[in-house]
Amino acid sequence: MSTRKNVLANKKEKTSAWVHVFFILFGIVCIIPFVIIISASLSSETDLAMYGFSVLPKKVDFTAYKYLFKNPEMIINSYIVTILITVIGTFLGVLFMSMAAYCLARSTFKYKNILSFFIFFPTLFSGGMVPSYIINTQYLHLTDTLAAMILPTLINVFHIIMLRTFFKQIPGALYEAATMDGASEYHIFFRLVLPLSKPVVATVAFLSALAKWNEWYNAMLYIRDDKLVPLQYMLQRMMMNLRTLLDAMQNVPAAVNLQDLPGENLRMAMLVVAIGPMLLVFPFFQKYFTRGMTVGAVKG
Repeated sequence: MSTRKNVLANKKEKTSAWVHVFFILFGIVCIIPFVIIISASLSSETDLAMYGFSVLPKKVDFTAYKYLFKNPEMIINSYIVTILITVIGTFLGVLFMSMAAYCLARSTFKYKNILSFFIFFPTLFSGGMVPSYIINTQYLHLTDTLAAMILPTLINVFHIIMLRTFFKQIPGALYEAATMDGASEYHIFFRLVLPLSKPVVATVAFLSALAKWNEWYNAMLYIRDDKLVPLQYMLQRMMMNLRTLLDAMQNVPAAVNLQDLPGENLRMAMLVVAIGPMLLVFPFFQKYFTRGMTVGAVKG
């Protein structure tokens, strides 16, 4: 009997070792593209044209970053705007979505069906960009405000479904015990439900922060003041300006070598600048992320 247990234990150890090897190799494969992006951002446009992309640059060249940070005040201002949008938008979004999900999860909520219809029915169709633009500019007066990049994307119905599903799994006896102890709905929500729902709340917070960090579309529609331009839209404008410059110089006598101007290396440098901060934030959410995604999406 003991011999059989030892054989099974050895097989289990070998299987576990192969699983670890597989995921280590898989992790390396996932990291390599990001390393190539960093390498390309540190290469000259000439080296990229001659040798292509590689894990290590042929020669370290900071031309792309020099062009990108030619006006550091603009980059810093865009970072500040993006951070404000991300922090404020994520906090308000998680707060309102979790409160709506809490109402939908409580069987004692009188207007649950009406609220469900109000939340989910608009997901079947969209009013369109033109009505949204008219409402946001003519009635809500969101032009050239941070609210223009926060309010239109504040609520995500999929996130509400995740939160509601997780809240439903909290035993009803806890609600009853808290109510018998004299706790109000606000105390139950903030002192009981949210602390028990850290995985799904952290997951929704990270997904919301990621969406706010990548915000550029609403900035393109509603922002005219350069001081309120977020990072992603500012980088896009820089890339479009460079592309226009390169197209214009195609018909000009070769006063400047076009290969000396940033191109693909600038795009890669923009990627590094844009995604770098989110890579630093992700480890703080990682331990909650998998559990929140799976538990919050098991049931509808």
